[in-house]
Amino acid sequence: MGMKMGPTDFASACSFERNRMIAEYANASGKSEVATLINMANLSSEQKQLVMSAIDAALTDAFYTILLAIDGSCSLGHTQQSFTLSDSDGNVIANGDGRLEVAAWEAFQSNQ
Repeated sequence: MGMKMGPTDFASACSFERNRMIAEYANASGKSEVATLINMANLSSEQKQLVMSAIDAALTDAFYTILLAIDGSCSLGHTQQSFTLSDSDGNVIANGDGRLEVAAWEAFQSNQ
């Protein structure tokens, strides 16, 4: 049995992963393919900051869009529908009631 996970916990976990990915990409000695490619570009510090800002914005958009699509508040591909998502204990994370959308807003957009 895992930790009880609801919409807020799920959105926060996604935000944590986005932040972890950004930190890994920005790490000059990072082992990810993205970090390697950024290092190979031999960017000035100003250019690297702009690239990292673009990656930050792209990851925010991607995670936020996926969370909203799961909750049914935007389309995924060309289809808009809500999905039922629950943790391994059956706790509902999303079912189209808007709670995941609100949690995603708080996790990804409220401090932008």
